[in-house]
Amino acid sequence: MYKHILIIGPSGAGKTYISSALRAKGINAPDGDLIGGLSDWFDGKGSRVEYPVDADKDFLDNHEFLWSKEFLINYLQNQNEIYLFGMSGNVFEMIDLFDKVYFLKAPYELLTERLRHESRENPMGRTDYQLQNALDWAKEIEEKAIQCGVTIIDATRPPEEIFKEIRD
Repeated sequence: MYKHILIIGPSGAGKTYISSALRAKGINAPDGDLIGGLSDWFDGKGSRVEYPVDADKDFLDNHEFLWSKEFLINYLQNQNEIYLFGMSGNVFEMIDLFDKVYFLKAPYELLTERLRHESRENPMGRTDYQLQNALDWAKEIEEKAIQCGVTIIDATRPPEEIFKEIRD
């Protein structure tokens, strides 16, 4: 039996950190951002574009980070057990591909702290507009997750506790 688990959440919720901690323990828990071919930024015409580190209001209002459902279907066919961490503008169109989906929820103050932390490699949240956009999106996707029946997980807990919850 296959076990395909998806863990989503806003920027700064800890998806990359938790997936990295689990991979260090030998668990198949990839960060979706690191899976070549899964995602990209697109303009309103469906053309791929590069994400500028200083993405401004115009860019963020007119571009979207999307996953390829066809790529994901093929990718999952080669996975017996996977705990995929990631988020995209169309992720809710992908949840039917998974046995279970979880949403990592963190308080906005913590999201802000994490998004502005100097060790963060992902550039999202560095400018004031990016930060506000990320926090607004966090609220929007949490509401959508609840509407879709996604299980909410407290993202402030240690990775081991989160994994215990999603593994069961």
